[in-house]
Amino acid sequence: MAKITIKELESLTADDAGRILREDGNLAGRISIRKDGVSVSFFYRYRWGDQNKEYSCGSWPRKSLTDIRKARKQARALIDEQINPNEQKKTAKA
Repeated sequence: MAKITIKELESLTADDAGRILREDGNLAGRISIRKDGVSVSFFYRYRWGDQNKEYSCGSWPRKSLTDIRKARKQARALIDEQINPNEQKKTAKA
């Protein structure tokens, strides 16, 4: 799997809706259509105990691809410290 590029994201059309883009490091993006055009919701897939989980990293174009990758990196760091990133996000909002 190669890295997802800005050019690739900018070339997406309504025909691509529902497709999932994948990148090394368990980062994936689900393509959808919004009023203002194409949007890609990115998530990081990880294993917590015996369950597969998804951590939302943000949506392009609202967030830059760099910021989305930073969110994935932060989630990985939390997992390395035995902290569930989804639980951490919930407590940070409270």
